[in-house]
Amino acid sequence: MKILVCVKQVGDGGDMNRFDAHALEEALLLKEQSGDPIVEPVYVDVVTVGPPSAEKIIRRPFGMGADRGYHIVTEDSGYISSFMTASWLAAVAKKTSYDLILTGIMSEDMMAGQTGPMLAGIMGFPCATGVVKTTLLTTDNAIEVEREMENGFRDCLVIRLPAVLTIQAGINIPRYPRLSNMLAANRKQIITLAAADLFPEPIQERESCVGMEDPEKTRSGQVLEGSLSDKAGQLFAFLREKDLI
Repeated sequence: MKILVCVKQVGDGGDMNRFDAHALEEALLLKEQSGDPIVEPVYVDVVTVGPPSAEKIIRRPFGMGADRGYHIVTEDSGYISSFMTASWLAAVAKKTSYDLILTGIMSEDMMAGQTGPMLAGIMGFPCATGVVKTTLLTTDNAIEVEREMENGFRDCLVIRLPAVLTIQAGINIPRYPRLSNMLAANRKQIITLAAADLFPEPIQERESCVGMEDPEKTRSGQVLEGSLSDKAGQLFAFLREKDLI
């Protein structure tokens, strides 16, 4: 069985997206629970899209137990549409017959939650989002998942492989890399691919970023005056005006 985990570099420190860390941990747990590693070996690969500096976030998955790493190198670290990212990821995924592709439910910076479903659409794979539990059904070549719904409900599905899952935070606790694995990780080769080589003809974006800005910091308040009963009456009137009671 072959699993591909998509990870992303985010933040000023260039760390791995925390939702992707949960996806990676879930892949490693599936690898450990799969049975005989000799008779039915499970391989966990990771892939990232980003500038040359994004290479460092693949070293951490190596330290956690990943087998191979792919780095799709882009020219800059600016905005890249979800469709373009999904297209590049699909180009790498198609080079190997992966049974399962995992991504975080969203990235911490853009929070779009679109790359995983778009990747599934391009690959022609079924997809489940917001997954909070996975169980491999090896006899049926399928995976049983629970996905988080609104109002505390859960959707239980059995999905035929190959498939794409986007993983929700809280499904597990990502492990710390082992020192021995981190030392070995520095010797592992990362397969680098230029985005331009994957698609000599530029990909036509399906969405674009018009602009980004930080929200304005505003602070407003209302001081209640008078006796205790007066303040209680003012508070009641305010809450009722806002339809809070």
